[in-house]
Amino acid sequence: MIGAVARRELLLQFRDGRLVLAGGVLLAAMAAAALAGWTQFDRAERERAHFVAAARSQWLNQGERHPHRAAHFGAYVAKPELSLALFEPGLRPFAGQTLWLEAHDRPVFANIPSEDDLTLSTGLGVASGSAILQILGGLLALAMGALSIVRERETGVLRQVLAQGVSPRAWVTGKFIGLAAALAMPVIASGLLATAGAAIASAPAQRFDVVLRAAVLIAADALLLGALLAVGLAISALARSSRAALMAALAVWVGGFVLAPRAAATMSEQLAPTPTMEAYRKASSAEFSEGFDARGGYDAQLKALEASTLRQFGVQRLEDVRTGFSGLRMKHMDAWSTEVDDRQYARLVQVYERQSAIRLALASAAPFIAARSVSQGMAGMDWAHYRDFLEKAEAYRRAFGRQMNTLLQNGVRGDRWEMDGDRDDWAKVAAFQYRMPGVGWAITRQAPFLLVLAAWALAAAALLALAATRLKP
Repeated sequence: MIGAVARRELLLQFRDGRLVLAGGVLLAAMAAAALAGWTQFDRAERERAHFVAAARSQWLNQGERHPHRAAHFGAYVAKPELSLALFEPGLRPFAGQTLWLEAHDRPVFANIPSEDDLTLSTGLGVASGSAILQILGGLLALAMGALSIVRERETGVLRQVLAQGVSPRAWVTGKFIGLAAALAMPVIASGLLATAGAAIASAPAQRFDVVLRAAVLIAADALLLGALLAVGLAISALARSSRAALMAALAVWVGGFVLAPRAAATMSEQLAPTPTMEAYRKASSAEFSEGFDARGGYDAQLKALEASTLRQFGVQRLEDVRTGFSGLRMKHMDAWSTEVDDRQYARLVQVYERQSAIRLALASAAPFIAARSVSQGMAGMDWAHYRDFLEKAEAYRRAFGRQMNTLLQNGVRGDRWEMDGDRDDWAKVAAFQYRMPGVGWAITRQAPFLLVLAAWALAAAALLALAATRLKP
């Protein structure tokens, strides 16, 4: 019985023609977005490769200069991207791609597209392939479900079906399977298009990881669309007219896809406001100068360092120390600066985590938020991936800063300061290498949002089952 109903529903959808048209529009929009994404990704990768090579050359060829000035001269690094970024750009338009690594300061991302594009800075979003699949696919799923049962009630078919003793639950289940099969065709085609494009554009060493990430991304979208299809069918089972069913489905779509994401962004910022860069720097500077936890600031620590160094070398003057005290002083300054900055950065991370918790709570009412998070995470374009790159770049910055301070320490004696390093010294600083975490790491970070999608799918199935028991002709 269920199979016969499913086959009939699938046939009706194709005879109607509206599904074919809607699916064609979805595929066309996906193809256009994929083509635009491919172009942007290819250009961005070529620019990134050129940028990295030019930055490395700039570092090596900076000429003779003091090691600490070389540390302030710094080095530039650029965040690499997986090829799935052509399907899901994630935070790129709002977070940037490059970092400047220089002495004393934790880097922040620069080259942010939204600063130069009014449509991005006003929050209108990006027409990515992933967003199109979720938004248009969600609308299609709700509309298909909302019209399916109520239309047959209006034509009298439902009365005939129930009069023959057909189980309402079996009939509704068959309709869901048929509609899901019809909806799966453009979704699978879109998924194959995205996966194939990402696999072709990816480096051979990353191809398997990219394909697995794409599979998780499409599976998450399938959960979203399946849940929305079930919600649409439940609405259709309870509605008394096609107009009422469509209005209810549209209200669900507007609330979940338009209002909820904006509410999540606004509430997360209101309840857990992100400090400005000025406030962040001011707090760091205050702790650096004044100290914390009963520890004195840098001036007090510097005096203690001078006294301990004199005792260590058994001399009365810093000029008589048998190593470069200026290098020791810079090492201590950087160590103290690092300790202060780690405290401030930990507070900032706590703010971001509270914002994520707020979005997760709202995702329980609007699964589109969860689907967007999973898409960005699988594409390697979410905050977790940005944070991983940022922290590894910071570790690199600290390492090459220590190298410059050691060069200064070994290059002078006593309290002398002036010396010059050369290209051979700069070449001893290895080029920055970054390895992006794998799909397992990404799934772990997105597990709460994946669970929200799974819970929504189960809840929607339960709602549909309940609506089937109340089905009336």
